[in-house]
Amino acid sequence: MLSLEIDRYLESLETQRKFSPHTVRAYTRILHNFKDFLANDIAVEELKVDMMRDWLFNIREDKKAIATQSQAIACLKSFGKYLIRSTDLKHNPATALKTPKKPKRLVSFLSQKEISEPFKIEDLFKTEFGENEDTLRARTVLELLYGAGLRISECASLTWENLNFAEELVRVWGKGSKERIVPLTKESIRWLRKYRDFQSRNAIPCSPRNFVFSKNNEKPYNVRKLYSDIHNLLRSVGWEGKASPHVLRHTFATHLLENGANIVTVQKLLGHSNPNTTQIYTHVSAEKLKESLKQAHPRG
Repeated sequence: MLSLEIDRYLESLETQRKFSPHTVRAYTRILHNFKDFLANDIAVEELKVDMMRDWLFNIREDKKAIATQSQAIACLKSFGKYLIRSTDLKHNPATALKTPKKPKRLVSFLSQKEISEPFKIEDLFKTEFGENEDTLRARTVLELLYGAGLRISECASLTWENLNFAEELVRVWGKGSKERIVPLTKESIRWLRKYRDFQSRNAIPCSPRNFVFSKNNEKPYNVRKLYSDIHNLLRSVGWEGKASPHVLRHTFATHLLENGANIVTVQKLLGHSNPNTTQIYTHVSAEKLKESLKQAHPRG
């Protein structure tokens, strides 16, 4: 029956295919929602594309974002492939579903002048906030987001053995458990060492397998906490745009391109498997050039 295969598929995502916990949660929600929409459990062979289209129509009627619709279609297509491999189903009904086009939207990022403000948190660290872990942790995470282009989830899962200060490198596992090695800036290393010293003084172990951003002997701070750190830091220095960690990753990529890095290098640093994902940053740079032209040219 379909409900049994849904459970088996979701289990395989976590145990065999090593999908991220975020994706597993999203696909679980999507398929349970689809199953509830069908009302009655059906045999796998009875699954038709029209059922999927009717459910997707309901999603659109609920005014769900295009990204939500696209993720639902990707989930159904992946589930259909699983059914062909694991059951007697001969054809994936989801192949006929068309992914809606995303509207072109420029990513949010800080200018090279604006990004200098959060780094002044070192002065705030010494004065306004005093020496406390929250401020020091936020400042250290800031270095990894902007200095190395890491995702906030990659910061949360970082252990001390992933860091090689001598060679100025960090090893991370991104989406799909894909490993990449990224250079560290000297400032990143300085703040990581400062944070390690702070942890040691407060009896929080910093052995190789311990998490870098750990609240006790074993457990790391979760992504939500680190997200909140960065949100508060950006707001504290007057940034009025979207105050999320990903804005700093966008800023990292944009500034590299603006200063002469090529798109392939940026793609590797960000850990994008699809070059089209990185291509958005070239649009950002192009828009910035157009804006500069309009402001500076007499006939702009």
